[in-house]
Amino acid sequence: MKKICTWAIWAYSVWVFIFLTDTMDCVNLVEMLQRYLKDRRYLIVLDDVWSRDSWSLLDSSFVKNSNGSRIVITTRIQAVASLADGNREIKLNLLPKEEAWTLFCHKAFARLDGRSCPLSLKACAERIVDKCQGLPLALVALGSLLSYKEMDEHEWELFYSQLRWQLSNNPELSWVASVLNLSYNDLPSNLKNCFLYCGMFPEDYHIERKRLIRLWIAEGFIEDRGPEITLSDVAACYLKELADRSLLQVVDKNEYGRPKRFQMHDLVRELSLTISKKEKFATTWDHPNSDCSSDRSRRLSLHKDSNLMQTVTNSAQLRSVIVFVEGVSSSWFKNCYPSFRLLRVLSLRHCYIQKIPGNLSNLFNLHYLDLGYTKLKEVPRSIGKLSNLQTLYLKGSVMELPSAVTILTKLQHLIIDVGRFGSSASNKICHLEHLQVLKNIANSCMVRNLGCLTRMRSLGIRKVLESYNTDLWISVSKMSALTSLSVLVADRNRDALDMSDLKPLPYLEKLMLSGKLDKGAIPLVFGHFPKLKSLRLCFSGLREDPLSLLSAMFQNLGHLNLYRCYVGTRFAFRAGWFPMLKHLYLSSMGELKEVEIEDGTMRSLHRLELWGLKSLTSVPEGLVHLKALQQLCIGSMMPDEFKTRLAGRDRWIVEHIPYI
Repeated sequence: MKKICTWAIWAYSVWVFIFLTDTMDCVNLVEMLQRYLKDRRYLIVLDDVWSRDSWSLLDSSFVKNSNGSRIVITTRIQAVASLADGNREIKLNLLPKEEAWTLFCHKAFARLDGRSCPLSLKACAERIVDKCQGLPLALVALGSLLSYKEMDEHEWELFYSQLRWQLSNNPELSWVASVLNLSYNDLPSNLKNCFLYCGMFPEDYHIERKRLIRLWIAEGFIEDRGPEITLSDVAACYLKELADRSLLQVVDKNEYGRPKRFQMHDLVRELSLTISKKEKFATTWDHPNSDCSSDRSRRLSLHKDSNLMQTVTNSAQLRSVIVFVEGVSSSWFKNCYPSFRLLRVLSLRHCYIQKIPGNLSNLFNLHYLDLGYTKLKEVPRSIGKLSNLQTLYLKGSVMELPSAVTILTKLQHLIIDVGRFGSSASNKICHLEHLQVLKNIANSCMVRNLGCLTRMRSLGIRKVLESYNTDLWISVSKMSALTSLSVLVADRNRDALDMSDLKPLPYLEKLMLSGKLDKGAIPLVFGHFPKLKSLRLCFSGLREDPLSLLSAMFQNLGHLNLYRCYVGTRFAFRAGWFPMLKHLYLSSMGELKEVEIEDGTMRSLHRLELWGLKSLTSVPEGLVHLKALQQLCIGSMMPDEFKTRLAGRDRWIVEHIPYI
């Protein structure tokens, strides 16, 4: 009874506190609350906090009386969650499928014995649960609503087919939409368009970070914050904020922990589609009966491939078209051209396009063109008319580029598989002064002219001959903003990489070199890459154990990939080396017989991969010291004796590793 009275008094006091907020100033309210809490042991829950700023006032209001009191804050904003000490922050994950099913059945079939799903409804119920993707809020809401419906398969199928409408219009689900809408309404204005844009990707689609950033930039969504920071960096900040607000989920990270792919929760995506349609931001054609011929949306996303012609008829207001179906041909584009004249974005990745339509070159406003993984045989000279083009994505399609590409002076991103420029085009590469990304280029004439591209951030060059060394490294030295560099020699038995002419690269984060290193040694310039986080060396011909030098040079290294790069018999990882290393990959070093691992080395290592080490027959005992190791991957080309010992007498060495 005493506890009930205490809580009743507390509830009444809270009601008085709220009532008085209109009549008392903050100072008096704080004093009143402190007097009440002074000698009490209290538990206070601050639910769904949106701002860090509000905490400074609230924190000063609560009495620190050493009575074991606690404050619990719930939030959907990562910046608010970071107010807690590191060991007191609890991130609630989505429910696994089995638990999600149990929760849904508990609500949806509450009137049935055992609360079990009837067999006739199981298929539809499973699809509804899948749509919730483990979100308890949605599982409870949909389950409770369906519990009042007849246990009829047709009625449930009808409900599922109208789920988007139900979320927006059914009063019993309005609170779900309200909770999700709060997240959208709280977004700064510059993030709202970026959020809605993510909904244009198909359901459960893994959205590539780089692709999304380039699309946002092409659309003009990213604010210019001055010459000190690029639009790509600003866009990356936008992405991080959407993820921190739980509106996007990170599904994959790169080798040094940066998000690589994102996904939208199905119900969050439904919210974005509803808002997009209402505001005419975008139309998503995601089922065969979609009809947007009367829609005046400025963007169009096509997910299904029937009746495409009708979809884009009389749509002169269109600014973006993104296609996710293969059954689109050049003739489709030709027929739709009247609606495309003002496009800023055209993405036809994976479409069945064999030839670029001639009228594509008339899209004077085009900023982003994606023709990757199509059936293209060549790029016509007329592409030079696209004077506003910023991104040209041709990976997986053509192999040779016309000289007209060098007329595209606003081009920032050029991505191909192994591209060749003619000699005249190579001499004009300097015209592309805004170029930031140039991947998979193979051309001798171009190397000496690359130094003009001083804004380059990501460069990939293939088929490098030994005779290119001086010109190549002098050119690369002029790219002071370079963050990613990949160089592959033409013939790994004949051509060596002599990096003596390379100057320091202060912002380089990722380096991949494939080919013999001069004199079989680590280049001294490696010591002038202070921000390097990822290093991959292939076919380097190193004669001495490189680990001592690499550890001393790269204290921030998070990813190390050594592939057929060392001809010695022994590796030694000493205490204190590679403190930030998360992923180590050792492969195809046939002479390597021993790997020594001291206690205190690689304290952050999460994943270790061993592949094709044909002479390594014993399990390194030092693995027992790698306390943070979560995954040990043993490739199929490892010796049978190694595998036998790992499964038998040496099993004790790896018992602490969760996944092997």
